[in-house]
Amino acid sequence: MPVFVTLLMLLLGQSQPPTRILNPTSSAPNPGDVRLNQFDEAPGSNWKVFAVNSFPEGPIVINRVEEVKQQNPPSTWGVYVGNGSLLPVASLTMAAAVVDVNGKVKATQPIPAIKNLKSQQVVRKEVRIRVTVLAPTDRVVFFLKDLTSEVGEFKSKETDVAELIKTAAARLPVP
Repeated sequence: MPVFVTLLMLLLGQSQPPTRILNPTSSAPNPGDVRLNQFDEAPGSNWKVFAVNSFPEGPIVINRVEEVKQQNPPSTWGVYVGNGSLLPVASLTMAAAVVDVNGKVKATQPIPAIKNLKSQQVVRKEVRIRVTVLAPTDRVVFFLKDLTSEVGEFKSKETDVAELIKTAAARLPVP
């Protein structure tokens, strides 16, 4: 009998982790909630390098951005571009914009065109910024400059892209 009481006391004394019930209709999600990831920046984004979607209804998806640090400065900048459509894209041109600390575009450098991007294909492009000298607080922003596909053509407007960049730069302030 004393063994049974001791075992019962030990079992009752153990604490169990709380049962977590996920409510899909909750308007206050927890920090680890998957729903928070749907609006995040492209992977690799930080205050120094990020991307803006200048053609949100288009087939092009910016999958990742990165700063490729070299042994000898300056760094190069990489972008992974994918075709999220079922139709191929004949040609697209990405561009890298250099943005100052206030979100103002200092210079824009087009990246060589990507031809015949098949459905669900991802291509990596790397660029060295040559149009201006980068200050320590400058940032690099990637965006879609123009696109030609079976669905139609798209060419970004500088004023619209500048506004998108300014908004994104405000979300990722310089430390």
